[in-house]
Amino acid sequence: MVIDSHHHFWTYSPQAYPWIGERMKKLQRDFLPEHLAAEIKAAGVDGVVSVQARQSTEETAWLLGLAGKNDFIKGVVGWVPLVAATVRDYLEQFARQAKLKAVRHVLQDESDDDYMLGV
Repeated sequence: MVIDSHHHFWTYSPQAYPWIGERMKKLQRDFLPEHLAAEIKAAGVDGVVSVQARQSTEETAWLLGLAGKNDFIKGVVGWVPLVAATVRDYLEQFARQAKLKAVRHVLQDESDDDYMLGV
C-alpha cells in the first residue's frame, strides 16, 4: 500500500492562512478531497494522512469529518491546545474517532520563543 503521509486540505482565505504569502500564488486556492482523489489515483497512491494546516480544534474536527466521508483519507494529524488545562478533554473527544492518528503543534509560527520550553 502506498500512502502520502503528509497532506493538507483547506478552503483558502488570506485571513485563515496568513502564512500563504504573495510568493505562494499556487497555494492560494482550495485544496479539498475532490481535488486530490484523481491525482492520487493517477499516481498509484492508495491513501493519505491529512495534517492540520491551522492550529485550531475546529480544523481538527473538520479534517476528521473529511476523513469520515473519504475512504482514501486513512488518518488525520490534528491539533489540540497542548498547554491548556483542557487538553485532556480535547484528546478524549478526538480520540473517539479512529482516524485520528496524532496531534502536533507547529513551532515556527509561535510568537513565544520559549513556548516549547514551557517557561
